[in-house]
Amino acid sequence: MNAQSIDSAQAYWDTAAETYDLDFANTLIGRAQREAIWREIAKVFTAGQRILELNCGTGIDAVFLANRGVRILACDIAPRMIELAQRRANSTQTNEQIDFRVLATENIESLDKEGLFDGAFSNFSGLNCVDDLPAVAQKLARLLRPGARLVLCVIGRFVPWEIVWYLAHGNPHRAFLRFKKVTVGRIGKDAVVSVRYPSVRKLASIFSPGFRIKKRQGIGITLPPSYLEHLGQKFPLLLNRLANFDHRIGCLPLMRSMGDCVLLQFERTER
Repeated sequence: MNAQSIDSAQAYWDTAAETYDLDFANTLIGRAQREAIWREIAKVFTAGQRILELNCGTGIDAVFLANRGVRILACDIAPRMIELAQRRANSTQTNEQIDFRVLATENIESLDKEGLFDGAFSNFSGLNCVDDLPAVAQKLARLLRPGARLVLCVIGRFVPWEIVWYLAHGNPHRAFLRFKKVTVGRIGKDAVVSVRYPSVRKLASIFSPGFRIKKRQGIGITLPPSYLEHLGQKFPLLLNRLANFDHRIGCLPLMRSMGDCVLLQFERTER
């Protein structure tokens, strides 16, 4: 990603930061998806470890891990995201466990002299907005110690709810949007971000040979996407049952590559 693209993406996420918690993090569906991911990362990252978090957003996951005794270097491209994340950490007294940095994922090679990390984490599709993911994969491999876990939550390509919902509303273009290679998100004239939709197989190839995939899990298979929050508000008990059902089927064959998001766990191979 060149300097102009980074500036554009930074402007996009600075703007998105103002309503991120309201639009997603604090919704019933957003919380249900995040709790599903927390169940997994709580098993992977343990107290005393030092973890690198990419695209940390408003710091919700960093604070969760810090409360469990994990030390985090949390990065985001957007200064406003980092400002809000630091404010969140200060309010929960976890600031000593977290080192927040304004840093684009494409530039993580600047961390090379800070020692090897025990793991890395990227939540809710931040890596889908990276132009040169193979380059980032190579940089991550240099930052993690052998055996370290890399946990990535990426955009799911096959989302039953989305396909059915938009076909029922006469919008086949939106129903199958995630099957495109690239789409563009835009807030105003100069705040633009490109979104890519690689398959799980493609991602496994991109991160090889530095990493090998250990586990995959669908997030939001029967749970609707967050833009259907009005349904979740109307039927909260049903939403809770769907979230529980997701948990039971998320790792099953066929199901594990479906959903609004897919959670992938990699292991750093021996050097």
